[in-house]
Amino acid sequence: MPYIGNSPKNNVRARFYYTASASQTLFSGADINGRTLKYQDGGYVDVYLNGVLLQDTTDYTATTKTSVSLVSGATAGDLVEIVAYGIFSVSDTVSASDGGTFSGNVVFTGTATFNGGTSGAGGGSYDGDNGPVNTGGKGDIFRVHEAELNTDVTIASGENALCAGPLTVATGKTITVNGNLVIA
Repeated sequence: MPYIGNSPKNNVRARFYYTASASQTLFSGADINGRTLKYQDGGYVDVYLNGVLLQDTTDYTATTKTSVSLVSGATAGDLVEIVAYGIFSVSDTVSASDGGTFSGNVVFTGTATFNGGTSGAGGGSYDGDNGPVNTGGKGDIFRVHEAELNTDVTIASGENALCAGPLTVATGKTITVNGNLVIA
């Protein structure tokens, strides 16, 4: 099963440590490591007193997003550990393993590799020296391609292929046509 949640660089959980003074109830600001206490939701905070997990609302409150208040004051030297968990919402996703549909435009800033065919209006699949190349929408006015085929290609049954201009097939390479091929 894939990992779901914030990436580790986004601090899925943050730990804050405080050494209490006599009767201290409020813990906020920088901890003993200089990290400033903050959390997104008090429901995703665990508080420990000397390693013992405290009970939310019974032993402490966490409502300000920047502080935790103990119900009873701590003893001088007690260690208070506050663990704040990051929260996230997964929405508007397309499954990597099951696929799905994008209903808006998809923009790639780099190289995109497509394995398999496409379907729908404006799509197509082209096979050549660079392997299968698929498009998912309307193309430009011109399709530019090489004039010599330097790899074996099979046009499967039920597929239509089109090549414009003269086509040279390199020595020892074959085009297997089980579907339809038009050279215009």
